[in-house]
Amino acid sequence: MIRIAVLLFAASLLMAEEAPTRPTARVSVGTFTDNYSDSTGTWKGWTLNGAWFRDDQGPWSFSAVGTQRPEGKGTLFTVAKDHAFGESSWVYASLGTGTGADFVPTFRGNIDLSLGLSGPWSMGLETAWNRFRDGSTTTLLQAGPAWLGEDWSASARVQQLRYQPGRDAETGCLADLRWGTHNLRRWHSLRIGWGRGVIDALQPSGTSYTSTTYSGGGRGNGAGTGITGTTATTVAQTSYPSYKEFLVSTSSHIPITSRLAIRGDLAWGQRETQFKVWSGSLQAIVSF
Repeated sequence: MIRIAVLLFAASLLMAEEAPTRPTARVSVGTFTDNYSDSTGTWKGWTLNGAWFRDDQGPWSFSAVGTQRPEGKGTLFTVAKDHAFGESSWVYASLGTGTGADFVPTFRGNIDLSLGLSGPWSMGLETAWNRFRDGSTTTLLQAGPAWLGEDWSASARVQQLRYQPGRDAETGCLADLRWGTHNLRRWHSLRIGWGRGVIDALQPSGTSYTSTTYSGGGRGNGAGTGITGTTATTVAQTSYPSYKEFLVSTSSHIPITSRLAIRGDLAWGQRETQFKVWSGSLQAIVSF
């Protein structure tokens, strides 16, 4: 399936063209797979996303992500809102709930805030909180600067993941570089993460990806996010020792016609002395 997805994505690059400035709505469907080199096995699933551009401040959006693991199946449902304010600031907020297997949170809340500073500079602050059926919780905290140019953007954040009960907090660093500052048009991004907790938090598809800034340094100067990678589900609950990790991932959004676009995500990660993971996802996005 991954080879077919890569071929389709490569073909889309040859046919790419720009999308309109702001649609009324966007809907995407997709699939993902995460392959681990140890007994974790393979995780796979599907994604359904929708966004409604009611005004110029940013869209309302919804998502459903179904995940199948060796230990069961689960689905996470999320409702979110982007809101731009001032000249260069925005906030993203979401609420979610899951059904099915225990690895899906029964409640998930997320707030991602970008505050414009001077010129192209801004400061990003984010928190996300998951609660599971057994009473355990995970909390994500991120903070760091971002720079937004005419065609390029970049950001860097320090991230901490806190697990309750019975697991120490894990701290890592994230760096993003992106070409294309309008989220509804063509863009490509590269992310590198290192430290502890970056694999659990930053897989790009429907499994453990927590950060809402996956698309690169800031949400761009377009009409909100459209369909992004913010449909994530959980942070993995398995209790690992605190090993150093490294993750590199890339994302591309390619308009094919004025109404159809393709988004692809690829990631590779390694936990010291433990395992490696390959992740990939592909989404087809239709604008109305």
